[in-house]
Amino acid sequence: MPDNLRITAPVTTNESLPKISSTKQPESMVPIDPTKVLQPNTDKQGNQNSNFDLLLNRNSVFSKFLQQLGETPALSQTLQKIVFETFSRSENVHDNRPVSLLMKQLSAAMKMQPDDMLKNLMFQGSNHTKFSGPVFDVLRNLMNEYPESGLEKPLADFLKAFDGYFSISETTSAIAQNLDILARQIPGAYGKQLRELADQMMTEQPVNSLDRNLNLLKEKVLPLLSKYVASTNDFGAARDTITLLVHHTARLNISSHQEVVEKLTALLDYCKYELNLPEDKMSQIRAMFLKSVTNAAQKPENQLYDSLMKVLSENLRQSPSGASQSVYKDTVLSLLLDNSVYMPFTHLLLPLNYNGQFLFSEIWIEKDDDSEKFSKRSRGEPKPVRLYLSFDIKALGNFEASIALSHGKADIQMRCPPALMKNSREIGSRISEIFAKNGLSAQSVEFLQEGSPSIEKRVLKRIYERKNVIDVTV
Repeated sequence: MPDNLRITAPVTTNESLPKISSTKQPESMVPIDPTKVLQPNTDKQGNQNSNFDLLLNRNSVFSKFLQQLGETPALSQTLQKIVFETFSRSENVHDNRPVSLLMKQLSAAMKMQPDDMLKNLMFQGSNHTKFSGPVFDVLRNLMNEYPESGLEKPLADFLKAFDGYFSISETTSAIAQNLDILARQIPGAYGKQLRELADQMMTEQPVNSLDRNLNLLKEKVLPLLSKYVASTNDFGAARDTITLLVHHTARLNISSHQEVVEKLTALLDYCKYELNLPEDKMSQIRAMFLKSVTNAAQKPENQLYDSLMKVLSENLRQSPSGASQSVYKDTVLSLLLDNSVYMPFTHLLLPLNYNGQFLFSEIWIEKDDDSEKFSKRSRGEPKPVRLYLSFDIKALGNFEASIALSHGKADIQMRCPPALMKNSREIGSRISEIFAKNGLSAQSVEFLQEGSPSIEKRVLKRIYERKNVIDVTV
């Protein structure tokens, strides 16, 4: 044992070791990006934060929607300008500038009487979504009756196939346009090969040519583009167009007639075996589906909105002026945002020429909020229908109204030009008469003073309220 106990020199501490002095290297100077520097907590920044989305994930789809919404001018600033120019040029006999055929068609469609106004608004309300009609009303009711039955999965598959099949023509046209753009964006031999393949796309009868077009895309076009990206690492504009082309191809891939039949069969089987729906109900859904297929195959036509869409699309492609291009682009983007699933309103618009007076009207109808609807129902309280109305009469000014309708009784808040406020009593009486003619009762008519929030601000506030409950991350 003593042999194992050896005396060793004490271990020196770090303090007694000689330290090697290191020559300090100068720090490399990295340029500062001013946009990434934190700003002081000023009132201006506080206003920005209160209006935007600090609670949202940076990659949230909804936050991107809000950002785009905030950057896009309202239709009252863009579309109103376009249709007013059409109205002015058609009414001004001294205007010698050439008017295109599309502008003449839009001008003719804008001339309306009260019955025409109602007809155009009803058309827009009935066709704001492809999933309209009796069969989709039945499916919505089933979702409300069986909220936790798992019905949403087969239903979503069916809706995707239904939408794809009745959009084959538009999807094929979009793919042809993508290929045309790509053939010009991709240089050299790759662009030449892509042009030859694009010429083989069949766009005349897209439904009958679906399989042939899909084989061309999957077996020749996409492998060629994959080879191009692998060899060039192109991260320019062509990459974005390729991404869009792949999206359209994936949509076309699930757009066959067989796909719709299979998804409908799966949906009906689920309703029969999981929800235990009776056979007569199943037969009713099948009959409604056949009717909806017939209606979907026959595209609804409306002179006003067809001519308006043609004017927007044609001028967007051909307008030489940069300012005009910006107006048309903002108008189209605003219309697309109106149809977003995150928009809590059904937005209707009506530009018209009534007895030589131009009027531009917008109506926002609040959609049903399921959570609020069920909570109100549980307490036995009916949920009022809320709508907001804004219309601009060039000779008079801007009018706005907020209406809450419940059991045929309406509470109305109205704003009119200051010059007409002296006639507010007469205007309120006429409004009550209009409601009475339509079987409704104007319970109260209140005129708002100048400085109260505008309709557009109320609509935006309602949209931004949803940022506390929606967070769909990419």
